[in-house]
Amino acid sequence: MTDRRRTGSAAWWLAVAAYVAGVFGLGAALWHWVLVRPWGDSLSFALTLTVSVLAGQWIAARIRRGAGRGDG
Repeated sequence: MTDRRRTGSAAWWLAVAAYVAGVFGLGAALWHWVLVRPWGDSLSFALTLTVSVLAGQWIAARIRRGAGRGDG
């Protein structure tokens, strides 16, 4: 059972890493090419975007976990 949990955990972290890389890369590329900004500005924007997206997902998961059966 321990090996199965470890595999699931590794797959979950791999999915999170792919999601973060996708959001970060797409955000930086679009900010740079569409708005014609320097790469430094683009990477700062992408970092802000990625942190916001991950924090939003984490907060939503915490709210769903804390909701009771008759909450809504």
